[in-house]
Amino acid sequence: MIDFERELVEFFKSKKSRYTEKLYNAMEYALFPGGKRIRPKIMFIAAKFLGVDEKRVLPLAISLELIHNYSLIHDDLPCMDDDTYRRGILTCHSVFGEAMALLAGDALLNLAYENAFDACVSDAELLPAANFIALNAGAEGMIGGQAMEFSFDEFNDGLITELYMKKTGALIKSAVLVPSFIAYDNEKKAALSTYADAIGLAFQLRDDVLDEGNEEKKSYLFVNGKEKTVNMLEKLNKIAAKSLARWAEGKELIELSDKLTYRSV
Repeated sequence: MIDFERELVEFFKSKKSRYTEKLYNAMEYALFPGGKRIRPKIMFIAAKFLGVDEKRVLPLAISLELIHNYSLIHDDLPCMDDDTYRRGILTCHSVFGEAMALLAGDALLNLAYENAFDACVSDAELLPAANFIALNAGAEGMIGGQAMEFSFDEFNDGLITELYMKKTGALIKSAVLVPSFIAYDNEKKAALSTYADAIGLAFQLRDDVLDEGNEEKKSYLFVNGKEKTVNMLEKLNKIAAKSLARWAEGKELIELSDKLTYRSV
């Protein structure tokens, strides 16, 4: 598998000259060291499942990771979640100030789309996949889910599930399905769509369980309780496994679902 961290470092360093020093440092601070890089990892495993060269989707994996990290910067701002720490260190705005953090998030988002456009110029078949990422990052996906947090005072089962599917699930679905826009295998694409929906929701539910005791009122665990949350997690993991069980090459994606569902961090 591609050394994604190295590729991301090299890509980001190649763009340094276009930014002022403080803006670049704020962007770099938010991007490195990163988290588990789950979304790029999912994309590469899905590409392998479909027989797509992972190098073809690498630019979109980078763009997706940039979008994810911009969203974290904005999510931590005082006007949003007002968090002081992220990944065990001070949040971007805590170090660089709110204005520069806001701009760093904006810059990462714009860089993501610039990179995606460049990739599509070189490989026109990537265009539908890039568009899919943009849709899932916008009002139909992540931003739409974030807006829901500020649109309702109380959440029921249906609303919180929709919020999770948009805010968290949409970018994960992008990671799973991007290679399918190149492979043209409708049967596998349909199966991957089911798989993506299941692990996207499961990922956020697992976060709920890990945050038990600190969960917010706008969480599935708060709305439904721990027992129902754990039961739903197990159900989603089974759905993910069943969706790909007919293909031997789906084993790695099924194993990934197990890891995401039962992870400890």
